[in-house]
Amino acid sequence: MNTAKFFDQLADVFPGDPQTTDPLDARWAQIATDVAGYTGPNELAVLQAAAAAMPDDEAYLEVGTFKGRSLCAAVQDNAGKDFYAMENFLEFGMQGLQARAELEANLGKYAGQANVVLLEGDCFKLMTDRTLIDKPVGVYFYDGEHTLISHYLALAVVEPLLADEALVLIDDASWPVVQKAHRLFLAKHPGWTIERTWDAAHADDPRWSNGLHALVFRRPAGTGRALSKRDEALRLYQARIQDRVNTVAWKAVNKFPGLFRAGAKVFLSRSRAIGEDK
Repeated sequence: MNTAKFFDQLADVFPGDPQTTDPLDARWAQIATDVAGYTGPNELAVLQAAAAAMPDDEAYLEVGTFKGRSLCAAVQDNAGKDFYAMENFLEFGMQGLQARAELEANLGKYAGQANVVLLEGDCFKLMTDRTLIDKPVGVYFYDGEHTLISHYLALAVVEPLLADEALVLIDDASWPVVQKAHRLFLAKHPGWTIERTWDAAHADDPRWSNGLHALVFRRPAGTGRALSKRDEALRLYQARIQDRVNTVAWKAVNKFPGLFRAGAKVFLSRSRAIGEDK
């Protein structure tokens, strides 16, 4: 993936600074209206441009597809490329087959001609199965679980799958918990840089939702593709223990949504406060 070319091409996607202008193509606002989700039109425009700049011999991978809004945008005019989406159908009250059916209906409407592979399960388990994606990942979009460990692992676990130069787009990146995870990760892993930050002025910003950061990975010479012992230990904790805790917690949320909202206000207010909301 030629990331410099991608950043240059954004000049054709927006009439001015992407931070403060709307995309030239009205499709992204239309998809944001038609498909339930949490990514803003500017984010959708960036995802599509990233997939367009990606070579055909690389793959697009996203984690946290929900009902398909981001994926429906990314595949536009990119039908000849390979897209992989990982979703556990657990968060936001999604329920198994019903949720998957809604996602597939949206993809059928907006991505019917695209080569899309849906992978159901815990992304931190799926990404360690090297048989699932048969190309280097040139574009990676993470919009999965939003905790310090999960965001750290979102970078660590995907690194072995990435092309030698890859674009990594992180959603909800204006949240302090995400930015802290980035700092911790970059301090321990060479080859990573934060190239662009499109931050939200407040929660649910109409252009950028909760912010999008663009990271670039360039594999250092001689670097292997195995996780460090420290990162593998974190992954095992997340996959074997935290994943079970999350399953129980989200089932409880579905039964007692009011109690969850009250608790979330207290426990998430600082880690997810943005700009004017602080």
